[in-house]
Amino acid sequence: MNTLFKFTATAGLALTITGCAQYSPYCDPCQGRSYTYVQPAPAPVPQPAPVQPTPQKTYHDPAVEDILVINVTGYGAPKSTFENLAQRRLMALRASELDAYRKIAEQVSGLHIVGDTRMDDFIADRDRLRAYLNSFVQGAAITNQEFEADGMAVTTMSLKISRRQMQQQLEQERRWHAAGGHLPPGGAYHDHTFAPRY
Repeated sequence: MNTLFKFTATAGLALTITGCAQYSPYCDPCQGRSYTYVQPAPAPVPQPAPVQPTPQKTYHDPAVEDILVINVTGYGAPKSTFENLAQRRLMALRASELDAYRKIAEQVSGLHIVGDTRMDDFIADRDRLRAYLNSFVQGAAITNQEFEADGMAVTTMSLKISRRQMQQQLEQERRWHAAGGHLPPGGAYHDHTFAPRY
């Protein structure tokens, strides 16, 4: 009986160990059914909403749009009668500055041109043009100065001016010239309403 008990206990223990070794949560041996494990689908990752570009607002500043920048280049040649090289260079540099100022004044105030033709015996003897300039320039800045290989001085100048003020000034000059202000003293027509029509 003792041997039978040992044998039965050993067999039961062996079956228990074997059953535990083959047990799977996916297989139920008691009912003879097999289950397939389905992995749950991953939760959808929310996509960030597309960022709409914000429209750029362009602000038009009237003060900035009214500014006009005038750039000119003036030239000056050295005078050969000066014996001193430094004096020749300084005078050429000064001449280039004045030429730059003249070009700025021409663009700001305009240029008054007067022409005359001389005839002898119905033959044109001489045709002459003269240019007059009378202006006030303030605030022009020299941006660059240099000397060429031949000794000529070059000056680059810049001026910021208001378009509105420039138009007002040119309109005032136009009215003055239209009223006969451009004629020399003793001119025949000082009032443009009596000027002959050609």
